[in-house]
Amino acid sequence: MHHLEGADLNSAHLEEANLFESQLERASLRGCQLEEAFLVGAHLEGARLGMAQMKGASLRGAHLEKTVLNRADLEATDLFAAHLDQALLYGVTWADERHISPRLADAQLGNINLALLGWSQVNMLGDEYKARQKKHDGKSKDQAIRLEEYEEAIRANRQVAIALREQGMNEHAARFAYRAQVLQKSVLWFQMLQPEVPLRQRGRALGAWLFSWFLFLLAGYGYKPGRSFLAYLLVIGTFMALYLLLDPHLAWYEAIVVSLTAFHGRGFSPSTFSPGDPLSIASAVEAFVGLIIEVTFIATLTRRFFGQ
Repeated sequence: MHHLEGADLNSAHLEEANLFESQLERASLRGCQLEEAFLVGAHLEGARLGMAQMKGASLRGAHLEKTVLNRADLEATDLFAAHLDQALLYGVTWADERHISPRLADAQLGNINLALLGWSQVNMLGDEYKARQKKHDGKSKDQAIRLEEYEEAIRANRQVAIALREQGMNEHAARFAYRAQVLQKSVLWFQMLQPEVPLRQRGRALGAWLFSWFLFLLAGYGYKPGRSFLAYLLVIGTFMALYLLLDPHLAWYEAIVVSLTAFHGRGFSPSTFSPGDPLSIASAVEAFVGLIIEVTFIATLTRRFFGQ
């Protein structure tokens, strides 16, 4: 542990320095070179880090309350559980050339101005990027580690979404909430593959995984409603072709009308079809498919907009 409270370290070269739990309160580190520095648990309350180069630095659990980070380079930094209350982040470099942000799981983001950060340039949080890497230091990760990293990535995306929503940035919040839902599919898959999981629990995980894929494809968990419209057109078109195959006397526009009325559960006139013929059976199947799609679409939208 280093005691450097109030120290003048402007433009110092501290690349890859080990500053674990160092006391750097109110220190001046303007323009300091801190690439790949190890600042886990460091106390930087009130420190001045304007224009500091911190690419790849580890700031896990670091205390950055009221720290001045204006125009600092925070590409690929690890801010897991970092304390950022009232930190000043004007003009920071927030995303790297791959549009990946720092790692942010459990970081305290509520009392900083998130609008100053370039969220439109962020396609993925650093937590998610790490989770998606199948190898670490050239070695394949085991399933337990991958499961832990995906759960951390989900938590990070949800926490960022909540913080952004609280500051009125709903569009960006929706993106990260959606990414959390997408990552949940992978968590269910890894849970199913855990060797110690009982067969019954494995079966439930498989069912949840399949249902999650269904919601993803149908409506993007309520964040991609256009997918439901495409699914609607696909079902209408598929059953229209089926009706034309079952009854060659139908014109194509008549088959569309039949498909539309069946999808929405309107049914057919008894004078046109009998309950046991293939057309009636096909229409009943389409009505059931339509019911599933409509109920799922409404449920996913309700879940999204009411945060259930």
